[in-house]
Amino acid sequence: MSVLFATGGPRVGRGGAAAWLAGLSTGGKAAVIAVEVFLVLLVWQLVVGYWGLINPVFFPPPLAIAQGFAEIVANGTLAANAAVSLQAWLTGFTIAVIVGIPVGLLMGASLPVDKVVGPIAWTIYATPAIAYQPLAKAWFGFGIGPVIFLVVVSALFPIMLNIAAGMRTTSPSLLRAARVYGGSQLDLYRRVFLPSTVPFLFAGLRQAVVLATIGMVVAELSGSSSGMGALIIRAANTYQTDQAFAAIGVVVCWSVGMTGVVTLIERRVAPWTRKGSR
Repeated sequence: MSVLFATGGPRVGRGGAAAWLAGLSTGGKAAVIAVEVFLVLLVWQLVVGYWGLINPVFFPPPLAIAQGFAEIVANGTLAANAAVSLQAWLTGFTIAVIVGIPVGLLMGASLPVDKVVGPIAWTIYATPAIAYQPLAKAWFGFGIGPVIFLVVVSALFPIMLNIAAGMRTTSPSLLRAARVYGGSQLDLYRRVFLPSTVPFLFAGLRQAVVLATIGMVVAELSGSSSGMGALIIRAANTYQTDQAFAAIGVVVCWSVGMTGVVTLIERRVAPWTRKGSR
């Protein structure tokens, strides 16, 4: 029991299930999530695989998906397509980070820059990534180029706009205190602006990870002969839905895993941003 509960243990009586969950340790919360996932998979397997209430061709049960995953691993299809997607994702995300951070800082520090860049950035950000897919193919042809472009477009603006918002919402009292103690403009950026912007940076990175993955799959679903999106659409078109679901599961695991990596980096380099989280 001591593994599941934090010091003192959760108290169910005072706040109900929410308070009980809040009182769980990290290991306890992981155990609860594992039980929930197991129950969902069990019900799914019974409804589709055992009772046959849903046609498994259109919605395969978990054991069939596991078999489909084993097949695409054994025949090398997963490795070949995942390598292409990984290259496109990492290239596009890196470009988005390199461009988004300095431009976001400029937008937050300079009102004229924000007036010029801000409306354009918000307009592009508000447009669904799928709308850029035909243009991406026209500009970059077929292959990995359009995929990288859509990853950049999807990831760039969450990073840029979050950093700009962080710069603009820096506490005026902190700035006044820094000036009172003789802080130069460079000191203000190093010791006030940048630390207060870090939570916004990591919030933008978490959003960018998810949106970059969506942009990658959207680009690969049409006009790409390789990549996870191409694998999904080929499997679905040939009614190998077990393999399609397996590929979708890999993409989801990648997105969730990279979000976890960003959170882990945040806890290591800026632990104050996670203060109060359990």
